[in-house]
Amino acid sequence: MNGLFEILSNKEWMIQQEFLHGILPTLQYNITNHATLGIEREKKSPMAIGQQGQDFIREYQVTEDGNVLPTRDGWTGEDLLGKMKEPFVNVMPVDGPITRNGGACSYGSRDIRDWMMRAADNKFCQGHVLHINTPGGSAWAKNDFQQGIDYAHARGQRVIAFIDGLCASAGMYLASLCDEVYVMNPKDQLGCVGVMAAFCTMKSGEKFMSGETYREYYATKSINKNKQMRDIAEDDDATLLIEELDTLEAEFRADMKAAFPNAEDEHLDGKVFDAKDVMGILCDGQMMLGDVISRVFNLANGSAQPIERTAGRKMGTMAGGKATAHRTGDNTVSTQLNNINMKEKFPAVFALLGVEEMQMQEGGAFINTELLATLNANIEVAQKEAADAKALAESLTAEKNELTAKVEELTAQAETKEAEHAKAIGDLTAAHATAIEEKDAAITAMQSDMEGKAKEIDALKSDIESKQIAIDGAKESLTKAEGIIAERDQQIADLNAQIAELQENPGEGAQAGSIQNNGSGAEVHEVAISTQYVMDPNKTYEENMKAKKEWESAHK
Repeated sequence: MNGLFEILSNKEWMIQQEFLHGILPTLQYNITNHATLGIEREKKSPMAIGQQGQDFIREYQVTEDGNVLPTRDGWTGEDLLGKMKEPFVNVMPVDGPITRNGGACSYGSRDIRDWMMRAADNKFCQGHVLHINTPGGSAWAKNDFQQGIDYAHARGQRVIAFIDGLCASAGMYLASLCDEVYVMNPKDQLGCVGVMAAFCTMKSGEKFMSGETYREYYATKSINKNKQMRDIAEDDDATLLIEELDTLEAEFRADMKAAFPNAEDEHLDGKVFDAKDVMGILCDGQMMLGDVISRVFNLANGSAQPIERTAGRKMGTMAGGKATAHRTGDNTVSTQLNNINMKEKFPAVFALLGVEEMQMQEGGAFINTELLATLNANIEVAQKEAADAKALAESLTAEKNELTAKVEELTAQAETKEAEHAKAIGDLTAAHATAIEEKDAAITAMQSDMEGKAKEIDALKSDIESKQIAIDGAKESLTKAEGIIAERDQQIADLNAQIAELQENPGEGAQAGSIQNNGSGAEVHEVAISTQYVMDPNKTYEENMKAKKEWESAHK
């Protein structure tokens, strides 16, 4: 059950949902057994019997003589691939869920890749058949299948898918990588194109039934580690996961559309179809396994032509619910396939006959009277159309010649106009250059004049500033002088008041004898008034400062 454990633990799947839900209890039970009992299972033989009794693994190397040889015996028969000395076709099973590592009853995509590459290295290998019955599986298995098939293609070997039962999801992706796809039964199921994810989550801090607590801790800078799962577990936000699923789905759909050009959106949205309903859309026809093996031989030796899928072209049509393909005694491809190849070789004949296929017999294809009449009528129509086309071609040729002459005439006129235009542009360019030079000279003169004016303005500003400084100094000196004069005036007034008082009241000794100046009035004392130098507004500041120093020196 190792492979099924891988399916359960893988994040992105290309698998049928009902299959997953159906096996989930079994998966859980077996995982528990594996964990507790340490059970290990290995593939012991090329014919392992599954739980339901069916053969899960059949592997063959089929020789050109029809001998069917098992390729492996519990991995001990691998050297047979290198010992094959006659042309053979490598037949490989893709049975059960697709995983990379395989399981107890199925091989993984890595096994099949390596197996195909070893077989492809044998020069006698004519091609490969993938015997498919799978519900799908791991999205990453596609890369292994692609690598193996590319390896075979690089050696000129074709790979054909043979579906016997179910080909869903990742199995359909595998089929799309193959050169041709055939089904065993019209009721085989194909499709389920899409991508899904299913898993269990736990929040950090939640408790198990045992009572233990689940914890998650991350390094400081590991901000995106497990972010998809954490967003879902913590916030039920699946945005990042769905973006990844959408990217895988877009790649899946693009590859399917490239491989099956007739497929519409309805075939690529996850629905599962019966093979009969998608014949020529998701598969190329119905055959037995022997017919498919014979086709590989015939493609290798050139007796059969490969099918090229084109939009609108039906291949492997089912007639009345029964397949027209069958295995013939001489290992030739089916009659229906020959019909297809004939139509590819002679498409014009089929178009003229108005048929999709012709009955092939040993002597070739025969045309009855009705087909001859259709062919004759279509040929007559074609001949008339050819004559009409010839007449139309002659008429168009004459018109073309007239138009050619007109084009030549207009070209000559255009060349003349172009020369005149070039001369006019030259003249205008020269005149424009002269005008620009004159303007540049005028601008230079104006700039020089403006520079001179600017210097004069600067000189005037400097003179104004000097005058203002002198005025400010004079104002300051005047203010100080006025203060001193006011102070001296007050002192003089006070002295005058004292003199007047003395004159009116000569004192207590006036009766005994008069003083020396009696009769001459009070003695007048001369009052010395000191002043400061007063700025002369008619002088410059420097001149005033010089005069001030001289005055102060003289009045010390």
